[in-house]
Amino acid sequence: MNYKIVENFLSNIYQFISEHLMLVAILWLVFMIIVLRKLAKKDYDFYLKKDFFRKNKKN
Repeated sequence: MNYKIVENFLSNIYQFISEHLMLVAILWLVFMIIVLRKLAKKDYDFYLKKDFFRKNKKN
C-alpha cells in the first residue's frame, strides 16, 4: 500500500501546528474548557442532583 497521502497529510498538520503554535494553543484551551464543562455538568447531574448516598426507604 502507498502511504504517501497519509504521510503528506500528517506532515501538513505538523507544519501548521509548528507555524501557528499560539493559535493552536488557544484553540486547544477553548476545546478543553468546553469538554470539561460538559463533563462537570454530567458529573453534577449524576452525583449531586440525585440522592446518590441516601438509602431508599420502602415500607
